[in-house]
Amino acid sequence: MRRYIYSGETAGLEQTSADVLIVGSGIAGLYAALHIAERKKVAIVTKVDFEKSNSWLAQGGIAAVIDPKDQFSSHIEDTLKAGAGLCDLEAVDTLVREGPENIRELVEWRVPFDTNPEGELMITREGGHSCRRIVHCGGDATGRETTRRLAEIVLERKNVSILFDTYLVDILTKDGAVSGAIVFDGRPRLIKCPNIILATGGIGALYEHTTNPAGAVGDGIAAAGRAGADIVNMELVQFHPTTMMPQTGQSERRFLISEAVRGEGGILRNHEGEAFMQGKHPLADLAPRDIVTREIIREMRRTGREKVFLDVSCMDEEFFARRFPTIFGECRKFGINVPEAQIPVRPAQHYLMGGIGTDLNGMTVVKGLYACGECAWTGIHGANRLASNSMLECLVFGRRAAKHISANLRSPDDVELETSTEPLSGREPLQSGWLAEKRKELRAVMTADANAVRTPKGMAHGKAFVDSLLAELENARLETRAGYELYSMAMAADYILTGAINRKESVGAHYIEPDPE
Repeated sequence: MRRYIYSGETAGLEQTSADVLIVGSGIAGLYAALHIAERKKVAIVTKVDFEKSNSWLAQGGIAAVIDPKDQFSSHIEDTLKAGAGLCDLEAVDTLVREGPENIRELVEWRVPFDTNPEGELMITREGGHSCRRIVHCGGDATGRETTRRLAEIVLERKNVSILFDTYLVDILTKDGAVSGAIVFDGRPRLIKCPNIILATGGIGALYEHTTNPAGAVGDGIAAAGRAGADIVNMELVQFHPTTMMPQTGQSERRFLISEAVRGEGGILRNHEGEAFMQGKHPLADLAPRDIVTREIIREMRRTGREKVFLDVSCMDEEFFARRFPTIFGECRKFGINVPEAQIPVRPAQHYLMGGIGTDLNGMTVVKGLYACGECAWTGIHGANRLASNSMLECLVFGRRAAKHISANLRSPDDVELETSTEPLSGREPLQSGWLAEKRKELRAVMTADANAVRTPKGMAHGKAFVDSLLAELENARLETRAGYELYSMAMAADYILTGAINRKESVGAHYIEPDPE
């Protein structure tokens, strides 16, 4: 593995400095920025803009113990049960107990949570939860409305600058500690900075069917791995059971049908109208996501169909349109006359449980390097994420990372930069056509060999392909974002397949079937 994927000297690069660099503009990154001491200079690097993150797309809500009838112990138990024995109890306890205070802070910051006529927060239930504890905005637009409001506040902060359309290439280190980063906005630039928070999201671009935006290439995870951070449990990839089947004119990203739809009574049925989740799990349609996903796959195999259906006829049109306005509009746009008509759905990659190993303050083993949100492994999710714990994790651990940095801040004046990376100027740069073709091949291989149901032969085939691709990239001259992205994707794929091969038994989202005879 290369230490740096930037090919060239750093001494001649345009240079700026910051006290704290945050990579990512989803909820984790924005919330962290708002908890850095305002006397410190903060730079946020984001690949596109606020609207191109998984946070913006998140529909369901934020899980927290708000209802007086709910208990911390119940939320903890539900999280541990979904995590299939791989959760870190201390991390889960921290998440659950600090959840309500973070929700209260969002309310104080005027995040527009849905309320009842009495002004109380509306609370719903989702799969895997034993009671109602999900707060939401705009019915099914919690991520969008929360991200929008946090972005508004960040833009008002005088100490925060935002670099849009800027891609993280490498994390620079000196003597085992962070010293800065190389970023790319059409040309490489250097940011001298001793404190970096990675909030770069997941790896959905590795799969042909995903709810993630195209920029979810695992770049933060790959850069952290090259810098010496621990990369943990990457084989634990969650597939959402209900994404709308591709329609004519639909984008490549699969439109997600929130788990909250089943929380409000939606029922999965096959083409014959049978409610096939009945008897498969005590919670039936509200079983944890990995179980529902596998049952849908089995049902599609059994019937020879590419989809099943989500029956939402238990809700009247007024309620459905008010509770799920985004889903209602998307379905109607493609001619699905909900709630009378059933929604055609199938599983797609949705979330990564593994990632950059951190402690309870978001710290990695590299001094000055932090991670939070989907790119981090805090131990919260274990082998399978409980619905709506992800945005809560962004809040709790984004704030913890920021507060730890503020209390232990290192100055840019205290760090020394590397003077060079890995010059490969004598080689021809990789061509865009080759990069595009290899990216397409990698996605096809991951979809076939590292999906929700895996086989030993398939995983071995995928690993061989990724090994070959990394060998081709090892000494390549990378000069474009497409090249940097492909290397990051190949590294993330290698982490996933190596972990999957080494984990011999099925657990949570990692499910192995014997090779077909």
